[in-house]
Amino acid sequence: MGRFFTLLFLILIIGGAVYIYPKVEWHSPGIDIKLDSDDVGVKPFDVLVSDIGKGLKNVSIVLINESGETVILNKDYPEGVKADTINIQIDAKKLGIKNGPAELRVTAVDGSRLRFFSGNRTVASRKINLDLTPPAADLLSTENYINYGGSALVLYKTSPDVVKSGVTIGDYFFPGYKGKFAEDDVYLVFFAYPYNVPAGESIALIAEDGAGNKKSANVPYTLKDIAYRKSNLNISTDFIENVMLPLSGESGETDYKKIFLKVNSDLRKKNDAKIKEVSAGSKDEILWKGQFHQLSNSQVEANFADERTYIFNEEPIDKQYHLGYDLAVTKRYPIEAANSGIVAYAGELGIYGNTVIIDHGMGVSTLYGHMSTIDVKVGDKVKADQILGKTGQTGLAAGDHLHYGVYVSGVAVRPVEWWDDKWIKDNVMLKIEQANAEFGTKGSDNAQN
Repeated sequence: MGRFFTLLFLILIIGGAVYIYPKVEWHSPGIDIKLDSDDVGVKPFDVLVSDIGKGLKNVSIVLINESGETVILNKDYPEGVKADTINIQIDAKKLGIKNGPAELRVTAVDGSRLRFFSGNRTVASRKINLDLTPPAADLLSTENYINYGGSALVLYKTSPDVVKSGVTIGDYFFPGYKGKFAEDDVYLVFFAYPYNVPAGESIALIAEDGAGNKKSANVPYTLKDIAYRKSNLNISTDFIENVMLPLSGESGETDYKKIFLKVNSDLRKKNDAKIKEVSAGSKDEILWKGQFHQLSNSQVEANFADERTYIFNEEPIDKQYHLGYDLAVTKRYPIEAANSGIVAYAGELGIYGNTVIIDHGMGVSTLYGHMSTIDVKVGDKVKADQILGKTGQTGLAAGDHLHYGVYVSGVAVRPVEWWDDKWIKDNVMLKIEQANAEFGTKGSDNAQN
């Protein structure tokens, strides 16, 4: 009988081991708290948890400060979950927490049967500073007259903790620039009322600090309506074969409609994205002086924001906006820089052909397209009226001319305003002079006095 019980006991031990062993592992869970800085506010952040063994069982996140412990999250997992990305956004009002030093503690437990079935446990903590107070942002420019499709300038002052600020309208964001005034927290921002944004859209000044707290203020404005032309353009087979096919890169393609759309729509979007990218590197100083200049002796042959419907074989196949002026004189006419600045781009640019983009600082740039030759390179400092190259017929051009565009933070605007000395004085220089009188000027001032 004793031998029987001994054998039974051994069988139970071995059976239990066989049952338990697959459920036991020694790998502790991994935790990664994805914070860019120690300042934590309303900006969401991720906590990555993982387990290479039996999988996660539970994750808890608590915030510890002088008031005690506050549970941010307590999450149980079904069997077999190997990883999770937890997005955290601290709601100060809901949780009843205040600004100040704190500790963020994350605990992850896996499904192992070790430690009396309690599993492997990992605890990770991070010292943080809770900052739940929005920054300050005060608008200084309260009278703003804007042409539909045109440009405007506002000045504003923020608290020192601001890391991102500017103006928003619709889906567009125009960043502010500082460093022009003696008081370091005074910004100016050139922005557009884009040609494709409906009238009556709200314009807002926004400011964000390093913890993600935001402040916004309404920007008052008066909008002058501008009627832009609409036209139909008939596209010939010869134009697609001789001009668009080489641009498409589809040498063997015979579907003319497909070729046209690839160039006029797809390539145009890529080119406009490149212009936006180049504009993002604008210098944080005004590099231009006075009004901008139209190409000498030129005539405007196509206007800004013309809405063009393209007709092929009597069928409308596309609709696009012409975002600049077409200026013509004679073939291979010398192209002058509209104002002083730095060459930010010089080379081939799809539908615009050989192109030069000049950065005039603080988001303002001019574009010169369809050039036959380019006589400047990226990084060159140019003066107003300096020769950049010659007009041509490169890119999506039906004849020798200059495609001239003005951009604010990569958004095309009405060039005619920037040719107007009175508009420059009333809408730009007057506001800057008023700010100079109140806050003082820092460093060199290349802008018009």
